[in-house]
Amino acid sequence: MPEICVSIEALKVGDLVIRIEESTGYRLKKSGRIQSPQDILALRSAGVSSVWIEPRTEQKEEAPAPDTSAASEEAPAVSGSVAKSRTFYAKARDQMADFYSLVSDGGIPDVEVAQQYASTFVDGALKHPTTLSCLTRIREKDAYLMEHSLNVCILMAIFANHLGIARETIDKLALGALLHDLGKVMVPETILMKPGKLTDAEFEVMKSHVVHSAAILAEEKDLPPEVMDVVANHHERIDGNGYPKGKSGKEVSMYARMVSIVDVYDALTAERCYKEAMAPTKAMRLLMELAGSHFDDNLVRQFVRCMGVYPVGSLVRLKSGRLAVVVELNPESALRPKLKVVYSIASHSHLPVQNLNLLFSSDSIEKAEDPSEWSIDVARYLL
Repeated sequence: MPEICVSIEALKVGDLVIRIEESTGYRLKKSGRIQSPQDILALRSAGVSSVWIEPRTEQKEEAPAPDTSAASEEAPAVSGSVAKSRTFYAKARDQMADFYSLVSDGGIPDVEVAQQYASTFVDGALKHPTTLSCLTRIREKDAYLMEHSLNVCILMAIFANHLGIARETIDKLALGALLHDLGKVMVPETILMKPGKLTDAEFEVMKSHVVHSAAILAEEKDLPPEVMDVVANHHERIDGNGYPKGKSGKEVSMYARMVSIVDVYDALTAERCYKEAMAPTKAMRLLMELAGSHFDDNLVRQFVRCMGVYPVGSLVRLKSGRLAVVVELNPESALRPKLKVVYSIASHSHLPVQNLNLLFSSDSIEKAEDPSEWSIDVARYLL
């Protein structure tokens, strides 16, 4: 039966959409039946003016709804319940606080429990990386040590999956990332929280946390070598300027090179008592500047591809004169992510939040902005 072309205004719930009029810039991922007015709205929002449908005769069988997810102005879908994700993150943070407290009293954390948390984060990172990326951008000022460990675990899992590393190995890398800073409980708080620059002597004490972390975990029997590699070498640099052993070149494993990038990225984008948080895009630029010296050039480039040119949590200026927060990446285009439009530059005022998918919009990103310069808390728009 030949298909017919109808305008978007004439499209009805129940119509079986075969394809989109080719004059539009939008391509349907798959055909399917219009299940609700929201499906029509999604197509209209994408700039679709007409579609080809199966003639309206008796519908013999149900067909799945057309895949309009890329065009939809609805909020991006996330895994299960966002509230569940945040609750689990908070629970894991409390568990890390218990681990640090235990270590400071001379105890050894339960690695099996830590692996359970790490593996759950890996599950989320593999299935719903956007949700987990958002979690790493929502921080509490007084919980840096615990949240940094969780965030490095999550980002390491996302990065390892992007590189095609086997799930079994990702679990081990995530565990190492979760426990990599345990030794910081041995560093005096006056040094950890010092607002100014550390003296040479204080920096030597700070560097000792790596040795302490490795020593604590050395008490564990049958600990996978990948875990210890991440813990013991996350501050080594390929140019030999890292610590504690000053390894260089091939002495620094691929896994250690990966965690060094992730560790620095999360530290740069966190607010501390002695510094403001760096915008994700600026942190990426700094990593690129250090690629080939401190960091592995290829892995930095892969990390940028993994996290996006404009990572989740970035504030960007649009051609339309508005500011928006990046909430999800579009695999089809690194320069056209999904956004929440939040601010008008012309009127210097906040706007009602609008979800915008740049993949199907005439608007575009002009440049990244520093949220602090606009007094915008990007975290409130994530999740």
